Amino acid sequence: MTATTITALNWNLEKGINWEQGAAWIREQDPDILFQQEVQPGQLADQADRLGMDGYIAVGRPGSTNDNAIFLKRGGPLAFVEEYPQDWAPWHAPANIAVKFRDVDGALSPRQVSCVSGHACYWNPEYRLIEAKWCSTLAKPGWLAVHFWDWNSYRIGEGGPWEGYDDQTFVANRTYDEGGLRRTDDRPDREMLATGYIEMARHAAQHLDQPDAMCGSAGYREHPGRPPGPRYCVDRGYLSGELAPALTGFTVCDTPHLRRLSDHLPLRAEFDAAVLRSVLHRPAAMYQPHDNRTSTGSAIAAGDPA
Repeated sequence: MTATTITALNWNLEKGINWEQGAAWIREQDPDILFQQEVQPGQLADQADRLGMDGYIAVGRPGSTNDNAIFLKRGGPLAFVEEYPQDWAPWHAPANIAVKFRDVDGALSPRQVSCVSGHACYWNPEYRLIEAKWCSTLAKPGWLAVHFWDWNSYRIGEGGPWEGYDDQTFVANRTYDEGGLRRTDDRPDREMLATGYIEMARHAAQHLDQPDAMCGSAGYREHPGRPPGPRYCVDRGYLSGELAPALTGFTVCDTPHLRRLSDHLPLRAEFDAAVLRSVLHRPAAMYQPHDNRTSTGSAIAAGDPA
């Protein structure tokens, strides 16, 4: 049976503490792809088996047990192509795989999508900016990418004000110094948008009549030194502009049960499978190595990014 909707979930399941209950909820959602942060050692294989998915975990960082991972539904409409170890990362390495669209007959699309699960550095705004700048490497003309990250930073115009915080460490972590003034760190969002990515929640709110897509995903837990009640949208998903027409829905999943399981709420994105398939079968003009250039030296249509 041909899939009509492709579902992606993202969840920072806090330090993997409630991973079994989290996996039960995820299984009920039946996602085709899952982006997850704070996966702990030994959890990947067990969770993959419970979900009926294949798991791909990022390069581990010595001294840390919070890793990023991506899970793909076995035999689903998205087929694994390749895994890329991103050991350049200054903090937690992002998980990065490429997928292609799988037709009912098993044929794969000529183009692929780079999928990234990331957890930006909570304690260094300069690292966060580096991590966002790295995302531009997957935004070249003709390339396609989907990013889900816990950005530990804010959308343009969100975050703060900071006057009511006694937790000065948190304020320092979520702001950056500019000319002696502390400014709310929205630079990763600015960088992603400048590169040409589209934030899914914004797109859903502005073009799909889904204003709740912009709801916060964290900040509902009480923390000493922080004002009660504020919620932050630090978990965000971005995609290449060419993929935006395939997005049909975006939801911040919010229930008392989910709030008990983690300090972050899951994000759910739905895509029209037929539109996504069409994009992944569409020829794309992109730069090719010298030996593959046309006689005029111009870029040529190609199926896959290098």
